[in-house]
Amino acid sequence: MPAASAVPGDYRACDELGAIAQPFSPLVGELLALYCHTRPIGALSQSEDCRDEYQLTARQIVHHLVEGWQNQTDGRGTIDDLLIQPRQRWG
Repeated sequence: MPAASAVPGDYRACDELGAIAQPFSPLVGELLALYCHTRPIGALSQSEDCRDEYQLTARQIVHHLVEGWQNQTDGRGTIDDLLIQPRQRWG
């Protein structure tokens, strides 16, 4: 998967994902695409004010992630499973 530019300049959103072994499944591919697309959100949120839209859309994204995790864990997975570990830097 080619690295996508997240913000102007030389910054590459997906560079730190180089440690993921390939080939990967379509499911992991979708998660990687989501990861790459969400990298600039922190920077964008500093210059825009759209709280209601942000919250509504973010909730839907989280819902999809939790639904997928529940499918992966035969219904036993929770959002806490996805949030407990400290954020890791790959690469």
